[in-house]
Amino acid sequence: MNFLEELENNKKNNKKIENKTPKELWESCFKYFKHFVSILQQDNDNFEMNFNFVFLNLSKPCLISGPYEINRSQGDKELKFEFLFYTNLQNSIAIKRKDLRSAEVLQTRLSKDGLISTIKQKSNDEYSVKLNDKFSSHFALILENNEQFKITYKNVCSTTKRTIILKESEINETLMDQIAKYLLGQNEDLYKETISEDEITKIRQQLKINAELKAKREAELQAKLKEEQRLEEERIANTLKEKSKRYLAEKSQKIKHESTNFIKSKADKLKNKMLEKINQLTKK
Repeated sequence: MNFLEELENNKKNNKKIENKTPKELWESCFKYFKHFVSILQQDNDNFEMNFNFVFLNLSKPCLISGPYEINRSQGDKELKFEFLFYTNLQNSIAIKRKDLRSAEVLQTRLSKDGLISTIKQKSNDEYSVKLNDKFSSHFALILENNEQFKITYKNVCSTTKRTIILKESEINETLMDQIAKYLLGQNEDLYKETISEDEITKIRQQLKINAELKAKREAELQAKLKEEQRLEEERIANTLKEKSKRYLAEKSQKIKHESTNFIKSKADKLKNKMLEKINQLTKK
């Protein structure tokens, strides 16, 4: 009989873990999971689940397997127990890369998620980063300063590292059952948020309002740009007009000055000729 079967058969006999001090509550949770792990160790079962590789945007079938371990530790400010197990790929994952540098960058990024990989060269312009088919998974429940509960996940159902704060009022057998199933990939919806129809309607209305406001702002911006363009064109036109006026005035003044000088020059020459003629006549 595996853990899930025993969980269903023995619900009536389990004692509640409510109405206790934080430390007593933590001890009850530890006792629950210690029993949980002992059953897994005894049966050595594997559990099928879909694992999400968030960074790679992949979901692949995997097996949860042992060795299953549970450890507790205590420090000045926290009580903690950790549940350790393994997740196994049912089908290998190899990601192609065009050069060694990009393959190394990917390998480093994967290692941040606790995923070990190896690089293989297929040709001069093709490499592949192959994930190890087996990697460790981790769950912990922590009591900090004898007042704050939190749980942490690493490579449990996905590569996302999660830390979730728990209220004392939330901690009960039902939650422990849900977490135990989640750890074995049997309760995928545990942390999925649900949205009511009213909330969906409100979101749609807000999106519609946002779209209308955006359209209004864009229309106002376009109108402003057109007005600025009109004013600029008007400014340029006025500038050209003023330049033309100044040019024509300067040209007219120049022509007037040149004409006056020309006429005066002609008049002076004519006057001089007449004086010469008079002088000649006088001498005779």
